[in-house]
Amino acid sequence: MSNTCVRIHPVVLFSILDAYERRQPDQNRVIGTLLGTHDKSGNVEISNCFVVQHREANKEVAIDIEVAKDLYELHRRVNANEVIVGWFATGGGEVNEYSVLIHDYYSRETSNPIHVTVDPVKDGISLKAYVSTPFGVPNKITGTMFSPIKSVQTAAGYDTEMVGLKACMASSGINDGKKMTFDTELDMILSSTKKSQDIIATLIKFIDESILLSSGKPIPSNTNEIGRQLMTIIESVVPFDDNEETLNTNLKDLLMVIYLSNLCKTQLMLNEKLTLLI
Repeated sequence: MSNTCVRIHPVVLFSILDAYERRQPDQNRVIGTLLGTHDKSGNVEISNCFVVQHREANKEVAIDIEVAKDLYELHRRVNANEVIVGWFATGGGEVNEYSVLIHDYYSRETSNPIHVTVDPVKDGISLKAYVSTPFGVPNKITGTMFSPIKSVQTAAGYDTEMVGLKACMASSGINDGKKMTFDTELDMILSSTKKSQDIIATLIKFIDESILLSSGKPIPSNTNEIGRQLMTIIESVVPFDDNEETLNTNLKDLLMVIYLSNLCKTQLMLNEKLTLLI
């Protein structure tokens, strides 16, 4: 097994499953290009993908290369940091004779591409990843062997992706026929603030019960200092109530501080220029 670690963003899995559901009736599987980044250790993070039209028949594979290149260039305009890291395939979740031909194409697009297979099953998703290893007699006929990657993880995703994921999770328990409604931006801010308050309340309770109070056990000498630092952090958090008036008041205070700081900075710059002129 390969020691390479592969991290896949949830949006990539959703895109692959969506392409699988929308495939043609006579199409056994869907393939596509995986985009992402490599780190210094050779680990791969897959953050995007797109489908590539292809046809498999008579031990031959036909790929629309021009469209694949155009799609890649469009993705590069949006995010120049994402490069081709491999390709994916749906269906049975295993490699076959056509996989070698497709992998040979991606080996010309990038070095050591990753092959990911996604198989929707009844209880979830079967996710596997492979790297290719050439084998054979030197200067003779050689072949390609797919070695499985042991570490395949689902990444947490970017902050913008998590908004969509939370919306999907919220609508997962809704029965058919019912509409899914989304909160306004202010409601979402208040909801997040309420969750933060609950976390802070749990932290305060932990400080009061486990750190600041003696329970008959010896307390380390630095316990009080830890408690003071935690209390300082909590006290620096501006409290929010579940109403718009309090939120607007705190927001106005913040904007006023920003305005005054920019005004002072402008005054200093004008003073410096006037001093130089004199």
